[in-house]
Amino acid sequence: MLIMLVQFSNRLTLLLCSLGTWFTHAQSLDLVLHQAVEYYTNNDYAKAHEKYLNVLQLAEVENKPAMMVQASMSLAKCHYYLYDHESAFKWTYHALELINKNNLDSLRAGTYYFLGALYIEDENIDSAEKYSFSAIQLMTIENNYVGLSKTYSTLAELYMNTTNNYNQIEQMIASAEHYGNLSKDKNVMAFAASKSYNYNFFIKKNYPEALNHINRAEKLYLESNNREAILNTYRGKAECLIMLGDTTARRYMLRWFEFKDSVLQAEKSEHIAKFETLYQTEKKEQQNKILSSQNQVNLLKIESKNRAIILIAFIAILLTLVSLLVIVRINLKRKKQELKLLQNLQQDRERIARDLHDNIGGKLSFIVYSLDGFEENDKTKRAQLTESVNQTVRSVIGSLRETIWAISDANITTWDFSDKLKIFAKNIFRHSQTQVIFSENIVVKRELNALLGLNLYRISQEILNNAFKYAEATEVKIQIDCSAESLSIFISDNGKGFDTTLNKQESYGLQNIKKRAHEFGITLQLESQIDSGTKYVLIV
Repeated sequence: MLIMLVQFSNRLTLLLCSLGTWFTHAQSLDLVLHQAVEYYTNNDYAKAHEKYLNVLQLAEVENKPAMMVQASMSLAKCHYYLYDHESAFKWTYHALELINKNNLDSLRAGTYYFLGALYIEDENIDSAEKYSFSAIQLMTIENNYVGLSKTYSTLAELYMNTTNNYNQIEQMIASAEHYGNLSKDKNVMAFAASKSYNYNFFIKKNYPEALNHINRAEKLYLESNNREAILNTYRGKAECLIMLGDTTARRYMLRWFEFKDSVLQAEKSEHIAKFETLYQTEKKEQQNKILSSQNQVNLLKIESKNRAIILIAFIAILLTLVSLLVIVRINLKRKKQELKLLQNLQQDRERIARDLHDNIGGKLSFIVYSLDGFEENDKTKRAQLTESVNQTVRSVIGSLRETIWAISDANITTWDFSDKLKIFAKNIFRHSQTQVIFSENIVVKRELNALLGLNLYRISQEILNNAFKYAEATEVKIQIDCSAESLSIFISDNGKGFDTTLNKQESYGLQNIKKRAHEFGITLQLESQIDSGTKYVLIV
């Protein structure tokens, strides 16, 4: 009987899945896309996000890679306007992965632009320039004036926030305005004019010139009826007039408040109307269901009252038994998951504690020991001791930040790992004569478990520290390769090397490298010869 109930439960589950798949396919891709665009246009990004997910699912079923890329980028933009930059990055890289996989080069420029804009807002100069100038190169070939103007505008914003190079900022703004005029798109032209306003208002403090640019942006946005942009121009114009001591600033502030209130009121009324329509529709559907059920019951009574009672009783008992079986299976599965989660959590705690002990415990002990020496009367020794303590404290702070960086999220992307290692390598060899050559070939997006990523980073740190302290190298090469099969890190130097066959020469640092690699299943390859340099290969 129990086996029969399990088989019935499995068949019922398959039937429900089939019904769900049929219902999804029954929806028209074009209709769902139209709904998504409408929600997005009306700034309802939460509902637009839901519809774009449906578009992505339908596009995957129908094998439409271009539509999958567009849906992924739309999801990224929804997350951006909902202030979730992490998810915006995730969906943008997903779109880029689809473009690479399906050779959709015509969609690459727009994806590079948006990725560059995200890095610009995070003020990550290296990555922002990398993707923005890649987008510019492709857009120039395509004569995409709209994209060129927007990309130069965002680069101008980056340089205004991160540099004092006025010539560079003015070149970006000039290019943005040039391509904006070629595009004849009023929104794009206004966007470029707003960057000229920001530059003159916040950087040069030239308020009359800033007023000219914001007036031009206001006129263009009014002609294109861009509500949010109009709202921002009113506020910017009011701020500019205030700095010029012009009393008309009050009028524009009132316009800003009135326009903002009208927009919010219109959106509120629209939502209320939608909810009322939905309520009335659901009410009618419920009434129809009730009438239909009553008719079926009456028909069953006429045909065979006794047979209906027996059938209903049998179904009720069967469903009760099936429900009990499903509940038992769900509870058992949940308990197993909870137990596994607790075990993993304990292991993670032990690893974090060991990492903190290895990297920070010894340094703190050194600080405590060094503080006893402050009673030394020799000023030179005290100065040396103070400098040593300062360096150790900074090292402890750096280690804590790196640990927090790794465990603050569930996963670490290969791009985050690459950027972090690049910064560390540049910093450690900053004041030496050693040339650091860094290259990366990340073909597909991969994510690392937080603790795996942290230990991989610690191993790479230890290798670079050894090269800095002992190798006496003039050149250090770092290469990161990421494919669908594996993640590989190559670190080599042209230093004096060492004899790997002599185990007695194996330092604590090398022992720590091998131990970490073994614990996390990282393949470690080491090649070194005296006067011929050292090469490490790490493979995940």
